Amino acid sequence: WERVDRALSKARTQLESASAEEDCQAIGLLCREVIISLAQAVYDPTIHESLDGVRPSDTDANRMLEAYIGHVFPGASNKEVRAHHRASLALALNLQHRRTATRLLAALCVEATASTTAVVSIIARSDSV
Repeated sequence: WERVDRALSKARTQLESASAEEDCQAIGLLCREVIISLAQAVYDPTIHESLDGVRPSDTDANRMLEAYIGHVFPGASNKEVRAHHRASLALALNLQHRRTATRLLAALCVEATASTTAVVSIIARSDSV
């Protein structure tokens, strides 16, 4: 969790001084790294089976979080909970590769990443895991 907190803090700090497209793209990269570190912090391959049966690589945040959150919130009635991290990761990847990245998109990305971090933290602290 230390790496998650450190990278999220760095993204917030960089947002304050971001002015060029490259600055905003770098924030997208940091947010992606936060989500990867978050997934690594909670995913246990002996407990959390990926939805498609493919073992996630060490940087496959999507599969790791899908497996982790899907273990706690299975079924169609929990699809919105599972979709939360996917939207955040998609925004981070889009921002990282967007040559017309803006400070507004960077700010949205930082908040989406912080929200995903908070959601996963709540799940990790719950008794249902």
